[in-house]
Amino acid sequence: MNDDKNKIIEIFSGTLWEAEMVKSLLGAAEIESFLKNNVLNSYAFDPTATESVKVMILESDFENAKEIVETYYRNMAKNPSDLHQ
Repeated sequence: MNDDKNKIIEIFSGTLWEAEMVKSLLGAAEIESFLKNNVLNSYAFDPTATESVKVMILESDFENAKEIVETYYRNMAKNPSDLHQ
């Protein structure tokens, strides 16, 4: 019997730097995740600009992970100068 809650799904896709940040935030919330498509070209000029790195989670963690990713997007959209006011 296949339990759909154990299915692995994508919760985020972005640069390697962004994906590592989201993975770290998920880990702090005790949500296990891993990166997919994070292979870098050894000749890459700027490896942090590598696109299409996906953060994968269990579907059973989706609701909690979704809140974390939405908060990440909101925080990234803020103007850094707003933090000093």
